Amino acid sequence: MMTTVSPIRKLLLIDDDQDLADLLRDFLARHGYALDWADRPSEGMKRLDSLPDLVLLDVMLPEADGFEVCRRIRDEGRSVPVIMLTARGDDADRIRGLRTGADDYLPKPFNPMELLARVEAVLRRVPPAPPRDSGLDPDRRALRLEDREIPLTPTEYRILEVMGEQPGRAFTRDHLLDLLDDAGAVDSFDRAIDIHISRLRAKLEEDPKQPRHLLTVRGVGYRFEW
Repeated sequence: MMTTVSPIRKLLLIDDDQDLADLLRDFLARHGYALDWADRPSEGMKRLDSLPDLVLLDVMLPEADGFEVCRRIRDEGRSVPVIMLTARGDDADRIRGLRTGADDYLPKPFNPMELLARVEAVLRRVPPAPPRDSGLDPDRRALRLEDREIPLTPTEYRILEVMGEQPGRAFTRDHLLDLLDDAGAVDSFDRAIDIHISRLRAKLEEDPKQPRHLLTVRGVGYRFEW
């Protein structure tokens, strides 16, 4: 039986505030989310084709307001969850946003942790799709990465199994050392983590010197991204 590796959740922000986009991109990345950004509705509608897991939609936008954009999203038959963001937080606007098809409504300014909690609450109702033709195969002790099957040692398998369940999360070396002990590794010393990550990169990455999947988090350890 193949165990799928959870994909990183993708969010789309439609908002003309670049400072907010930069802040949320960095903040959400630390919590396992990848944020795409469009500064106007026309661009945001195009980026829906990349199938984000959730849309963060501002009300005050150029070209058309967020209520109209939300209506267009629903008129196109798209079921992607939408959280509306606005400086106008009165009840009438909240009701209007929900009636146009939004799943939640958050007034500005907001605490990023509250936004994260709202995102997680909405996404709990919408489980992520597993990666196509990709996952961990415990019977063969291998990682299937689209059209490739990559054999793994027991330790490599254990590291990817745990990191892959929480893509985007930074794991410390101490945490990963515990995984080596769980896997029965005899080389569970500090530098062993770097050695195993290096070997995994050699197997997984097209260019191990510029990894896309196993990334270094400076001062912390490593994280996995699909």
